[in-house]
This record gives sequence, structure tokens and C-alpha cells, in this order.
Amino acid sequence: MQVNAAGTDSTTTTNQNITKNNMLDKDAFLKLLVTQLQNQDATNPVDDKEFIAQMAQISSLEQMQNLNQTFEDGIQKLIDVQYVYGEGLMSMLDAINKQSFINNFNQGLSLLGHEITYRKDSEEIQGEVTAIRQTNDGYNLMVNEEEVQLSEIVSVR
Repeated sequence: MQVNAAGTDSTTTTNQNITKNNMLDKDAFLKLLVTQLQNQDATNPVDDKEFIAQMAQISSLEQMQNLNQTFEDGIQKLIDVQYVYGEGLMSMLDAINKQSFINNFNQGLSLLGHEITYRKDSEEIQGEVTAIRQTNDGYNLMVNEEEVQLSEIVSVR
């Protein structure tokens, strides 16, 4: 009777290990194997081939768990690198946009007071740059009370 009670306690502990992760981990597997060996029938012991097969299963289980952990670690590192790379990329794009905005302003500023020719609707128009106006895309020039984008300029005098 006492053997059954000990077997019941080990089985309870093993069951807790199984249900904890809803799978059999190597510790639970070893406890199950030890319990089986302790409670085997002395007149009919476990076959050595069966014992070797169970030990191979333990080894295989441990290798799979190690592989799974390595895979999880690799995925986490990949996520971390993508996060850092994404932050760096956003920062770089921000800097490029700011620099482009500044370059656009400087180009417009250098044209103040100059005569330019610009193209609107396939027509070339001339006029003096009288002001610079900020837009969402950068800066536009004010010529003849009309906004002119820098890309529309054909010539400068």
C-alpha cells in the first residue's frame, strides 16, 4: 500500500509538471521514468531495450527544447534589431526631410529680388521673386502675386 501512496505522490507531481505547460517537460519525464523504475515488478523488470529507448526519448526531448529556446532567442534578437533599425531609419528620414526643407528655403532665399522665368500650364512667365512662402512641401516663391515652386523655374536672371 505504501508503494502505491508513493507512486500516487510522484504521479501527482508529474501531473502538475505536465499540466503546468500542458506538455511533458524533461523533468517530468525523468520523474516518471524514476517512478516507473522504483515501482516495477521485481519478477518482471523493465527490458533494457525499453529503458534505452526511454533514455533516447529524454535526450531527444532535451535537444528539441534547446532548439526551441535557441529559435525563440533568435526571433527576439531579430525583433530587437528591427526595432532599433526602424528607429534609426525614422530618425534618418527625419533628418533628410529637415535638410531638404532647409535647402529648399536657402534656394528660395537666394532668388529673392531676382528675375526668373517659370513654366505654368505649358506657358513661360517672367517676373521678380518678391517673397518666399512656407508650405507643407517646403517653400514656394511669390512671383507676380502667384506661388511658384522651385521645380517650375526655367531660368534666373
